[in-house]
Amino acid sequence: MEDEGLKKDPNWKGETPAFKISLKKNNSFASILNGLKEKKMEVFMVSDEYAMKNPTIVFGAFDEGLYDRELKLKEARVSEANLSYTNVIPWLAGIRCNQVQQNDLVRWMMPQLRIRDNTKGWPSGNYISIWVAFGAYNLNQGGTPSLGFSANQIIKEKKINRGDFDWKSNFPNMPLLTHWHETNLSVQIIIAYQRKGHTMRQNVSSASVNPNTGATTNSSVQITQSHTLVYGTNHWYRCQEINGAHLIQSNPALGTIGGNAIWEMTGRDGRIQFTLEPRLTRL
Repeated sequence: MEDEGLKKDPNWKGETPAFKISLKKNNSFASILNGLKEKKMEVFMVSDEYAMKNPTIVFGAFDEGLYDRELKLKEARVSEANLSYTNVIPWLAGIRCNQVQQNDLVRWMMPQLRIRDNTKGWPSGNYISIWVAFGAYNLNQGGTPSLGFSANQIIKEKKINRGDFDWKSNFPNMPLLTHWHETNLSVQIIIAYQRKGHTMRQNVSSASVNPNTGATTNSSVQITQSHTLVYGTNHWYRCQEINGAHLIQSNPALGTIGGNAIWEMTGRDGRIQFTLEPRLTRL
């Protein structure tokens, strides 16, 4: 199992799909499959840490591939729609962009962030700001698509102490996107830092697809903030991220943390690094 997982993904975390059963009941495989089909059982991901703390039973023909998911579901007469997921990484759960369902919730997270240099001279701290530009179509009561676009400031001048170059978990303290809508093809991230005497003026954009016509629309706006300089900015694409791009290291490679590739932006006064990760919940 380990060899198969690492061959498929060098950063495989060793998590596998599982479901909870009651040891007080006489559970047959038929009853388990029926529970999955009727959505009475919730599928979640099990890691070594979970299995060491909780009684875990492993069933399987280990000479079979781990990722023959669709075939196994068909043999069991269980469809993908019958399964439930809570806060899983789509790629590691075997979900691809074209398998995301209309009611799935796709959050986009920044699990780790750190600065590599102080942005000011002694004794000043470092104050970080992050924006995400995104656009998505919503259907009104008449079924007509309406485009919404926003450059949302996730954090404004959040402090990192001088000389603190350690990784920060969930530094924004909220998702970059609470739901990455299926009509939102791409988003743009801007990361900046406080610097007196400068005004940041940054054009940002996002691409969206009209669900009725299939036409792509690019929306843009300029954001400004006084006493601010930009570390950098870049576009990310929904399907690429869902399909595991967040696991692929950049060139030159900066390594990984938590299985996710490290991104770096470089401003006039220093560098900042971070990771990104989509999370899916099937409602």
